[in-house]
Amino acid sequence: MKIRITDRGIYGLAASDENPTGEYPIGHEIDLGKNDPPAGWSGRYQEVGGKAPKDAQIVTNPVDDSAERGTESKDQSDQPRRPRPASN
Repeated sequence: MKIRITDRGIYGLAASDENPTGEYPIGHEIDLGKNDPPAGWSGRYQEVGGKAPKDAQIVTNPVDDSAERGTESKDQSDQPRRPRPASN
């Protein structure tokens, strides 16, 4: 089982000058192997990875919404660009 720390209070790292308490930073991922997390960690981590549910579907965006995002679409990028006016 692989988990991601989402809250403070998970300890177990070796103490160092940068981390004297040995607390895992939020966002750190830990691979527990086949073990379950300790009960005291409840609510302080998310399970990551694993198998997708049988009814999971891949979601894609077939619509070109680049104009809404302010980026050029592929059709416009092939157009020649106007030269920059000369500065005096």
